[in-house]
Formats: sequence, C-alpha cells, structure tokens
Amino acid sequence: MNELKQNEHEVFKLTKSSGALTFDKLSVQKRNSFLEYIFGGCELNLAIAIDFTLSNGDPKNPDSLHTNNLKNNQYYQALKSVGDILQYYDTDKQFPLFGFGAKLQHAQSASHCFALNGNIFDPECDGIDGVLNAYKKALKHTSLYGPTHFNQILNLTNDMCEGLEISQNNQKYMILMIITDGIINDMDRTIDEIVRGSTLPLSIIIVGVGEADFSSMDILDADDEPLYSKKYKKHMGADIVQFVPFSEFKNDPRMLAK
Repeated sequence: MNELKQNEHEVFKLTKSSGALTFDKLSVQKRNSFLEYIFGGCELNLAIAIDFTLSNGDPKNPDSLHTNNLKNNQYYQALKSVGDILQYYDTDKQFPLFGFGAKLQHAQSASHCFALNGNIFDPECDGIDGVLNAYKKALKHTSLYGPTHFNQILNLTNDMCEGLEISQNNQKYMILMIITDGIINDMDRTIDEIVRGSTLPLSIIIVGVGEADFSSMDILDADDEPLYSKKYKKHMGADIVQFVPFSEFKNDPRMLAK
C-alpha cells in the first residue's frame, strides 16, 4: 500500500525499463461484510426447498434419507441445523417452504414446486418449528416420485426477488436453501434460472444429503467456470451458488450453518 502512494512507477519488461505508468487518481474503497449489511438494516429472507424424489428411499425404510425415524433423517437434521442459526438473521421468522419431485394426493404426475403447508399463494411457515412440522406432515401426504427438477423452484424464487421493491432505504436479500440427494435432470433450465437470479438480491445454498454423485452440484457451484445460459445468451453476473455436502458437516451443525 505504501508503494502505491507514489503516483508514478517504472514499467519493466524482463530486466529492461519500458517506460512509466502514471496514476491520475487512487482511492481505496471498503468492502462491507455480510453482517455489516444486516446490522445496517438489510432484511434477510430465507426460503427452503426440499427434494421429495424417489431416489431418497421410502420413508418407511430405516435407510431412507426421508426416514420416519427423525433421528436418522438427514433432511430433518439439515433443516434444524441450518435453520436454527439462519432464523436469527431473518426479520419476520416467516419461511416460505417448498417441495419438488413428489406426487401429491389425487395428482396424475409429479409436482416440481409445491408448498408444504398446502397453500402455494402463502407458503410461509412460522419459525423453524413451523418448518419442521410442515415437513413431517408432508411426508405423510406425499408420494416420493421424480425426476429431480430445480428450475420451477428457482423460477418462483427469482419472481419473489424481483418483487422485493428494493431501495437504499429498503434493503432486502433472499437466501434459497435447496436440500437434495444428488443428480438433477434439468441442468440447462436450472442454469438459465441461476444466471437470471445472479443479477438479483439472491444467494442459493445447495445442501447435498446422502452419498450420491454430486458432480452436477459442483458444476452449479461454478467455482471453476462461470455458468452460461443458452436461453439468455450470457454468463452469470455473480457467483451466487454454494454447494455444501451434508455428510462432511452433519456432526458439527455450527460449521454447516457457517
């Protein structure tokens, strides 16, 4: 930093001087942390989406990721571990809760975006206890099906973000947590929606449960290569996806939430 206080620096090519580089102006801007935005009044909204595809296993089976034995149910554990901490950053403690990949009662095919409380027009649950109760009820009234599609959940979340009416005096940010067991079947459409959401006040956390192949989630994480949308014909505006394998953190809820 001290070296930059000088406004003129020699430019070298190998060991030979090639001229001088002159700075007309130098300014240092502070990058605010996430918590500083929260303490400054930014409202955080947490939405949750749960994978109800058949690849998770029948809930009656003790080895199922959706097992009725909640002590061994990885979805229940992930919801509680992350939710118990993130709920304190959510302003109103009302959490939209969605499911995908299940066949609902009297339905002829799978639904890839449904409200676990039964009301898609008002999908919010009251606190993490409300989320956990809605999840337990949904296990009794839905049939695990498939395939695994993210795009409808992401499309709805993007619509919600676009309707937040954000201004300097009304700052809001949304986090979508998707809990899933592995491979998705709509990669291109999912990428389209992530690229669309990358210019919105949105972050997406994908929590992978079980021991399936999560290579597709690493692609969506986009740490190595930015996602490109064929639909919008552009790259993502920001890296908004973080993938977290639950198995690596299930014994340390605080690290999982972090």
